[in-house]
Amino acid sequence: MDLSPWQQHMLAISMNAALTVVNVIASFISEKLGRRVTVITSIYMCMIFTLFCAVVPNYTSLLLSRILTDVGVGLNDSILWVYMSEISSTRQFRVTSITTIAMAHSLGGGWAGVLGYLLLDKMSWRYFLLLISLPILVLPLFSF
Repeated sequence: MDLSPWQQHMLAISMNAALTVVNVIASFISEKLGRRVTVITSIYMCMIFTLFCAVVPNYTSLLLSRILTDVGVGLNDSILWVYMSEISSTRQFRVTSITTIAMAHSLGGGWAGVLGYLLLDKMSWRYFLLLISLPILVLPLFSF
């Protein structure tokens, strides 16, 4: 699927729009569903819709799955910090767990950029999306 520059920009705009809206309403959602359920749901949303992004047949499906992926990302980014603070037993463990999350976000984002620079000219963006999505496939193993 070849995307025009306009379609590429719409994908980027939809990501930012979804993250903005979800960040505003994430606390209300987590209060209704519970933080644990919200975090686990967001992990599954990221996993499922990222895989959909790699295999969808047309632009409309890609845009929708990208928006739903970003809803999961927004929920996770907004609630995970609070949830980890609540379940941490001691101050030291809380500091360690939140620092680990922050480092993982930074390292993962940086690593995706490096991989993009090295591999996007050599492989399809669909395969690349699957490759950088592999870590999210492991997360559900630790959600229960």
